[in-house]
Amino acid sequence: MALSLLLAACSPARDVRDEDAAGKALETAARAAGIVGDRADATGIYAVGEDRLCLTGTAPRYRIGVSVDFGEGQRCVAHGTAQGRDALAIDLGDGCRFTASRNGDRLLFPVRTPPACARACQGRATLDTLVLHRLSEASGEATRLRGADGRLLCAD
Repeated sequence: MALSLLLAACSPARDVRDEDAAGKALETAARAAGIVGDRADATGIYAVGEDRLCLTGTAPRYRIGVSVDFGEGQRCVAHGTAQGRDALAIDLGDGCRFTASRNGDRLLFPVRTPPACARACQGRATLDTLVLHRLSEASGEATRLRGADGRLLCAD
């Protein structure tokens, strides 16, 4: 015991401030490169099974793409804009406007989306009650996500 105390006393002191500064610089560089996102920022890829959603841009304004795939002839693909942080005001065009909520890394669509949202869907597929989990915060990955139709969901 005495030997370990003596060795600890002889060890050079670490400057925690230098480690914190280095860690913050690395995180800042990763955010700037689009590798790591800001928790307040919703940018990224959300998915469950074959259902996918991408958000690109910066808080509080985003480009959004959503794809729901229940199999052949049963899908929804829509593109539009979203605004907000914890509650996202989503506009998928043609009167399909609703608010989705963010709960940590989950994105929840309302139980009933407006009837106009059915125009984005085929067969019995719907955007109602969609719950997705964030898989990536990287904006670069989000811009390359493809929907059920094979096209980029968040293309400019």
